[in-house]
Order: sequence, then structure tokens, then C-alpha cells
Amino acid sequence: MSTLGERIRELRGDMQQVELARRLEIHPNTLMRYEKGGASPDVSFLQKLLEIFPNTSPAWLLTGIGDKERSEPLPEGFTLFPRYEISAGAGPGRLVGSEQVVDFVAFKDDWVINYLRVPRQHLALLTVKGDSMSPTLNDGDLILVDMRASRLEDSAVYVLEFEDALLVKRIQRKLDGTVVVKSDNPLYEPEILKKDQAEALRIVGRVVWTGKKL
Repeated sequence: MSTLGERIRELRGDMQQVELARRLEIHPNTLMRYEKGGASPDVSFLQKLLEIFPNTSPAWLLTGIGDKERSEPLPEGFTLFPRYEISAGAGPGRLVGSEQVVDFVAFKDDWVINYLRVPRQHLALLTVKGDSMSPTLNDGDLILVDMRASRLEDSAVYVLEFEDALLVKRIQRKLDGTVVVKSDNPLYEPEILKKDQAEALRIVGRVVWTGKKL
């Protein structure tokens, strides 16, 4: 099976590295490293590459599996968002990165701009695991996360990294510095983190959209 770098080179075809690098807004040496496998491209690069070659199958680009071209072209006015293999709710806590992208999901540009009002480069699409946030979020639901969020707002839903786990929870900050981590499912008791424990709580981002699993 070909490598990601080889597939990038295949997409480039007869186009000069300098020209593709210009369109991708990167240095030609960076593109050369990606093609040779000396460095891993970030998600922004992959998104731009799919915009330049819109008939390319994201699955093929990421994995080399399946047809190189889409079965159906991406409709005009839609933007592709990466979906990460990280499950928010349980499992090892890891930052989202290009190596964890499993596919891309299309969202309408107007909706992202006028409803979410979050620049697409700051959005991550994750899968919810578990029932602790049921009925608001159920196992297998998709969530869009605004990764710019660095301050906690009471009662908002966040993706948090704490003690090597990614969690989706509601947050309440108290005046004494403690933080209450709450689940929407009444079967789960809220957890109260003391001030020193709360300092170890890392905000990955705030949930701004949910997509229900059918």
C-alpha cells in the first residue's frame, strides 16, 4: 500500500512542487518533506489539498483504501471537516492531530459561517463514547468542538482532558476555586475537583454542535 506522501505526490501529477506549494501556502521544501515521508502534514494541509483536488476521495488520501476519486463530487458551498478517531468520553487523552483523522465530513459553508461563527481551522469533529451525558449526548453521537475555548463558562458542555482521559461534561466553577464536573445522566454523580486538582484540568474545547446517531 502506498504511503500518504506517495499519494500526495500522485495527486500533484505533472504540477510542479513550487506551484502546488504556492497554492497550499507552504514552502516548497515543506511539500517535498511531506512527499518523501520526512514529516507529517497537519489537518489544515489535508483540507487545502482536498480543496485543490475536490474529486479526491478523503478515505483514499488518508488510508490508500478504495477508489482515488469520489463516487459523488462534493457539492458547491460545502466544506470538509476532519473526523478524529479519538473518542470523547473515555480512553487515553490525546490532542487532536492529523495522524488521528479517519475521514472527512461535509458541512455547508453558510451554516458554519452564520450559525457556528467559528473559523473552520478551530473546529474538530469527535465521536462521543458512553452514556454519561445522555439524553443530551448519546454513545456514537458526533460533536463539533471549538478548540479556541480556554475559559470555562458555567453550564456549557466541554471536552476536557483529565488524568489521561478525554471527557465530555458540563462544568461549574465555584468561588473557592473548586470545579464541579457534571454529567447530564442522573445515574452519574457529579465530581468536585479541589483547586489543585482543577489546575490539572485541561480544556480541549467547547461543544458547539451535536449530530445524533440514528
